[in-house]
Amino acid sequence: MVLYDNMMVLPHTGVAHAYGQNDTMHALLFDLDDTLYDLSLHRRRHLQRAWHDWLQQLPAHTQHAIIETAVSERIFFRDMPDFLTRHGVSDATENAHLCATSRDTWFRDLQLDAGVSDCLDALKLRYRLGLITNGPSWTQRAKIEQLQLARWFEVMIVSEEFGAHKPDATIFHHALAQLAVTAADAVMIGDNPDADIRGAHAVGMRAVWIHHPHQTYPDDLAPPWRCVSHVRDLVL
Repeated sequence: MVLYDNMMVLPHTGVAHAYGQNDTMHALLFDLDDTLYDLSLHRRRHLQRAWHDWLQQLPAHTQHAIIETAVSERIFFRDMPDFLTRHGVSDATENAHLCATSRDTWFRDLQLDAGVSDCLDALKLRYRLGLITNGPSWTQRAKIEQLQLARWFEVMIVSEEFGAHKPDATIFHHALAQLAVTAADAVMIGDNPDADIRGAHAVGMRAVWIHHPHQTYPDDLAPPWRCVSHVRDLVL
């Protein structure tokens, strides 16, 4: 869909639909993880690089199985020593080396999904952009810096720093205040129905759901204003 002023081009139709005089849109709020980049894809690519020398000693099907298990289990730093031990890395020195390599390169390997930079460039020409992300400061700020998100987002709120996390209404109200817009004039865009959509609805915001194939939408949650398969679909 194309967002601009008080018009929207609906996906796959090219049909412009005009909203009423009061149905304005001045700001867009974004989630980070699994919205601006695919966390599972990042984890897969990163571990393939970080563990390359060890993996190359194993049969191809075993390499694939290990990586896919790590992705499905959402392996992160604290999980790695035990995970590697379970998959045959019994030598303490090698185990520690693989973990250290991952820690040293995890954030440096991070990149926006294809097309997201162009999407944000286009949206920034028309809207004030903000970011609300759940998580600890040490991880989320590292992501923000690596992805150079300050190029687009004038307001970036990390839940640990703020003291509340989505879907708590206070974090949404704070973002709106920082952007100097009302809930009626802003749209939340994210992949998590409970954190992003439910939180936006609670403060009177419209919401766009980034629907990934593995996700289901809660039965008790009102439908999102719009649904797209990827954030880059916001601009056709």
